Amino acid sequence: MSKMSPLLAIWISCVCTATNVVISKLATPFVTSALFLLGACFVACAVFRFALGKEKWQRLFDKDVRWKALWMGTFGTALTMTVFMVALNYTTPVNSAIDNQFEMIYSLILSTLILKERPTWKQISGSFFILLGVILIILQGGGYVQAKGDFMILGSLWMFQVSHIFAKKLPADLSAPQIAAARAFYAMPALIVLIIALRFIQGPLLFNGTGILWGTLLGSAAINYLLGNTLWYHAIRNMDLSKATAIILSYPVFTFVLSVLLGQDTLSASKVIGMILAVGGAYIVTRSAKQQGAKA
Repeated sequence: MSKMSPLLAIWISCVCTATNVVISKLATPFVTSALFLLGACFVACAVFRFALGKEKWQRLFDKDVRWKALWMGTFGTALTMTVFMVALNYTTPVNSAIDNQFEMIYSLILSTLILKERPTWKQISGSFFILLGVILIILQGGGYVQAKGDFMILGSLWMFQVSHIFAKKLPADLSAPQIAAARAFYAMPALIVLIIALRFIQGPLLFNGTGILWGTLLGSAAINYLLGNTLWYHAIRNMDLSKATAIILSYPVFTFVLSVLLGQDTLSASKVIGMILAVGGAYIVTRSAKQQGAKA
């Protein structure tokens, strides 16, 4: 892993992200979302515990790691991914992937409000394209149900930014597998709280132990929480963050292809145009941030 090119790592992580969206959609009819995520994180942690060894695993419980990792896992996985999976009951994987580009607008807003950074015209224009793309895919659904899922995703994306803040504050000596393991492990407390709350509020939880469910659970654990997250942290620690972000933002293209091939979505001009606008806008914002950082 440590010898892998960061460029190769980020492209594989991109494909993993796209695949996980499709896998999550397949699982939604069979299981309560928080329960599915808890199972995936548990499987991933079991593998990480074996792979890391005792000393590296115990490092995750040190005082300078555990609280930052708890916030990272809570906001980056437990809360956000639960909302994503619930939203997939109403919308499509392609819509959710395009909606996710809206995170760049949240990043721009938070940078302006907290860091007092003035956005450039390129960043503003890129944000405008993202907004157009997201509006287009929401409107093309033509119904309240699909729009409900899209708005759930849009309303949760700010939590990724919170997770990124705490991830950046983790000690520099942690390896990429350790950070990925910490994210999965420390997502579980919040997921357990969510499951207990749902049990009391909604009644019995859904868990239909079919082959599809077990396959998607193991697939999500392996593809996203083990491989995808590990390669993401390996890449961003060994290459320019803006370049890595620009590449990972292309994942809706892969999601689109997989979803159409599996019959989860249909090919339409409005979705293609919306994807081009949203992904292109996100790329403009990312490239502009890189150029701005180079001049600073």
